[in-house]
Amino acid sequence: MKPSSRSSLHTRSQPKTQSRVVASLKNGLASGMSAGCVKMCLAPFDTIKTLQQHSRSLDGSLPLTLTGAAKELIKRGGVGELYSGVAVTVLGSMPSVGLYFGVYHYCKKKGSEIINKTDKPHPLAATANIALAAAVGNTVASFSRVPYEVVKQKLQTGAYSSTLTAITSMYSLSGVRAFFPKGGVGIQMIRDIPYAVFTLLAYEFLQGNWAEKGNGGGETPKWKNMVAGAAAGGFGSLLTNPMDVVKTRIQTDPTMYNGIVDCAISTLAEGPGAFMRGSVPRLMHKIPANGLFFVCYEIFRKVLGVEGPPPR
Repeated sequence: MKPSSRSSLHTRSQPKTQSRVVASLKNGLASGMSAGCVKMCLAPFDTIKTLQQHSRSLDGSLPLTLTGAAKELIKRGGVGELYSGVAVTVLGSMPSVGLYFGVYHYCKKKGSEIINKTDKPHPLAATANIALAAAVGNTVASFSRVPYEVVKQKLQTGAYSSTLTAITSMYSLSGVRAFFPKGGVGIQMIRDIPYAVFTLLAYEFLQGNWAEKGNGGGETPKWKNMVAGAAAGGFGSLLTNPMDVVKTRIQTDPTMYNGIVDCAISTLAEGPGAFMRGSVPRLMHKIPANGLFFVCYEIFRKVLGVEGPPPR
């Protein structure tokens, strides 16, 4: 009977492990599909932001304004220039966002199980679990983001005319190293990890203290998911814009800087306001992007049949 009991226990415990892994994979797929939809819709704002952050004003000239950057792009090649790099952005963001959310969901659920086994968990344990899961997820995903971010921004700044030309030319010049410029991975993580932590903490807080209130335990209205996601995205974007400026400059002009610190010092020489360059189009991109993302995310979760509540 004992071997049979052990076998029975093993059989009962196995589906639980599979459920966690399968749910994480499905959450990753749902988030990747959502990211692709959002990136396609809001690409012009991202292109304008990159051009603003790329521009320098050390010679006393004024930096590009939002409308100035838009006019510069249209002058360069018509309205289509606003969508420069959109193909590589969509194709690159889907697996990276999917990887991030899959890892985030898995780590958060695993952490929750550990917390729930504790007799008296610390009041901040749930918050710390969200932050840690977000940090781990983005640490893993940031490596996959750098190559497509570098190619995308080269296209957005007009360095190359097409994705194929950019990839072949960059590879012929420096090999694989061209897609991982010095400091490129580091600054990607310095921007992405705080952004994820700030955004997800804000989203979780708004969901738990506003969106899910008064629903009687029922389904949260989609408009509340959208507002919570939009507000969280705006909060995270504003706090991490200085890191985003440094990231853009390192990844578009890697030979100009001797690492992250050198780029930050060079940017500061233009005045503290240089760190907020591109913040308006970035907010115009991130606020609706996060609102749409979390709504699409909830929809794709249902389509894929993800069991249980969202990873919050």
